[in-house]
Amino acid sequence: MKFRDLTIIFVCILFYIFEISPVMGQAGIRAQGRDVNTPGTAGQQFQGQNPNLLKEINHAQEMRKFIIKISRFTRKLNPNFIVIVKDGFGLLEKPNFNDTTTASPAYTYLKSIDGLLISGLNFRPPVPGRDEIKTDNNIKQYLIRLSKLAKKRGISIWVKDYAPNSQIAKDSVTLNNVNNFVTFTAKFDGNIFDKIPDFPVRPINENPHNVDGIKGVKNFLYLTDTSRYEKAQDFMYSMSNTNFDAIVTDVFHKGRAPFNKNIVRGLGFKKVGAKRLVLAQMDIGAADSSSYYWKPGWRQGQPVYINEPIPGNPDKYYVQYWYKAWQDLITSTPKSYVYGIFKQGFDGVVISGVNSYQFFEGSE
Repeated sequence: MKFRDLTIIFVCILFYIFEISPVMGQAGIRAQGRDVNTPGTAGQQFQGQNPNLLKEINHAQEMRKFIIKISRFTRKLNPNFIVIVKDGFGLLEKPNFNDTTTASPAYTYLKSIDGLLISGLNFRPPVPGRDEIKTDNNIKQYLIRLSKLAKKRGISIWVKDYAPNSQIAKDSVTLNNVNNFVTFTAKFDGNIFDKIPDFPVRPINENPHNVDGIKGVKNFLYLTDTSRYEKAQDFMYSMSNTNFDAIVTDVFHKGRAPFNKNIVRGLGFKKVGAKRLVLAQMDIGAADSSSYYWKPGWRQGQPVYINEPIPGNPDKYYVQYWYKAWQDLITSTPKSYVYGIFKQGFDGVVISGVNSYQFFEGSE
């Protein structure tokens, strides 16, 4: 090879380094419509990410894939393990490739879940400056349409409505019965569910039957904060005096010590002695600094998938949930969160934090 040819090759290499590399360096991941890893912002903590992540990410599809991954793993452990998704209704349909103004059911995703839990289908807590608690009709009809789409495919629909008085609770039950949705109503502050609701006095559609699967559930209790109970045994004894068909709770008593197998087993019986379901709630869209997996030195950007704090809850951080390291914390290994839920004897999981995909889309 002649010296002139070598010179040309060398010049081309220099051109590539100094012209192409800066362009790649300017790429970034966006959240809420803004860059989170460009120089001069807090996002520079996210430098050093896998270059593949600099490509455009389909955040909704990544969330679907994550939930499907959880479902497949747990069903290998126990074919009857129940997977319920809390909210995330935008995942039920995918835009059509040839016409993105239309959508079709996300069939693989729908096959991976057993139930959907809707927060505030009919009634929601009032927001500052607005006393109205009825859910906006356009939002309600959107949720009902998608719920019916799921229900046609064998998915159970549970509703968690805000009810500040007994009349609203009755109205919620009536409205949900029209669509054969399972109802839970409660007056709650913020997002704290720490006691059995005062009304209705007895579980809706109370019955003495054994409940071995989600299809047999006529009512449920959503109590994810057990801090009112001094000991885990106190919580178990209180629940054993009720006839709810299913209980949704946290994996950890007071957010600290996990419920042991004996407690979970005790929670699984109604007052009448019949069996019921015990489900654990698990957040896959946010990392909690009080959780068992949080390590010293963790903060925004460290590890790389920890994003910014959730507004109003500085102890929780959005996570870039498509990262394998985060997904391995949640599922697919004997050390994962959901494996622990299975091992402790829970009948299934209620997956929360799903709407975090909207944060990364900039639409939340």
